[in-house]
Amino acid sequence: MKKYHKLSITILFGLCFTVLPLNATFFPYLMYEKELPNYMRIVVVPIQDARTVSFATLVQTGSRNETDEGYTGYAHLLEHMMFRGSENYSTEDRVNLLYRHGGDSNAFTSMDYTCYTVSCDPAGWEEVLALEADRLIRLSLNKEDFKAETGAVIGEFGISERYPSNRMENALRECMFQGHTYEHSVIGYRKDVMNMPEGYEYIRDFYKKEYRPDKTIMFIAGKIDRPGDVLSKAGDLFSGWTYEPAPLPVIRPSLKPVTCLDTLYDASIPAPRVKIAWKIPGYTQDRLGHIAARILAEHYFSDNSPLMIKLRDEKKWISSGSYSVPLTIDPYWISLDLVLTEEGVGAAVGDYVLGILQDSRYTLKAGELESLKKRQIYKTHMQLSSPSSILGVLTNYAHIKGDPQEINHYFLALERLEILDVRQCKENYLTRRNQSELWMFAR
Repeated sequence: MKKYHKLSITILFGLCFTVLPLNATFFPYLMYEKELPNYMRIVVVPIQDARTVSFATLVQTGSRNETDEGYTGYAHLLEHMMFRGSENYSTEDRVNLLYRHGGDSNAFTSMDYTCYTVSCDPAGWEEVLALEADRLIRLSLNKEDFKAETGAVIGEFGISERYPSNRMENALRECMFQGHTYEHSVIGYRKDVMNMPEGYEYIRDFYKKEYRPDKTIMFIAGKIDRPGDVLSKAGDLFSGWTYEPAPLPVIRPSLKPVTCLDTLYDASIPAPRVKIAWKIPGYTQDRLGHIAARILAEHYFSDNSPLMIKLRDEKKWISSGSYSVPLTIDPYWISLDLVLTEEGVGAAVGDYVLGILQDSRYTLKAGELESLKKRQIYKTHMQLSSPSSILGVLTNYAHIKGDPQEINHYFLALERLEILDVRQCKENYLTRRNQSELWMFAR
């Protein structure tokens, strides 16, 4: 893998920015990055054959940052409020401006971060940039809008808790991550969500505390002929966003092994299911260990792996299965979600899975590791298909350490990953004392 170098270039009007030529074997575009005096970063990615310009504003605040008891779900609530107008643009102004430029606007909140996205015609980039800057710096947060959005979130919560998969995930995370803010869902605990209408003053304080320039990266990609002009305009618009240093809550991660075993009942489910999970390192604590865990999950739990073929086609214990390994700051999980057949209801599925993990016949081989590395690279390359999807990939990696280059660091570490690293990860984390199971039946 080739090394990359930073190259500082001074252009007209005294604007100085950094060109970051990412690894040519992975990310195919240049990044033009500027850090403002308030520590906010602007990153421009020109894509000359693009037909649109996309924005992705990454704020390093998610449900992980909700450390005050009784106030879970406020990162998600604040995401809702960010569409309710700002000092210079009402909600109607925003809709009309985006409509005029063929714009599309959305957002999501995760455990670790919140991301705001906009796509528009290239001719509208300057107006959209001003629109986004205004809501980041001067959000309205009036009481009437707050009342409306708390009602919307309460309704959203009511819908989300009807899904059996959400109930299972929430119950298991509450057990596995006790004492850490990953124990609650992004939308929050029921009691806290129902009390949100009383939280107007809190949301104002939360906005001021968490939405800071030093926690924000704005990515802009697409049909951009003069990236220096975009950086200069962004610097002007965000120059009024004052950096006010303040201590952030200390969040202490824990990799202590945990075993949670429980059963839930839901008459609405069409088939019984089981969720099996193992706590693994967060990316910030152990980059290589986290990447190794992702490789192990692909090896053991992908649709055509020996384990899944045995469970589905030979034993006929499951009708389907899937796995997830979120890219998280702190320790989280590999989770394996299985939909059971009648034959699988009374089977010792968890023991069988553990037996395959411990069976040397299915241990990952060096040649298989290289194939899995190439598959990860290929799958990520396939996501780089449009300005908006490119920014979706970049923000997913950048949120971990606040570094736009993290995508490059990740794949450099992936290339350096050795078979001994993967086997050590398996020995440390895919064990009985670190395996949790949650079952759900109709009755």
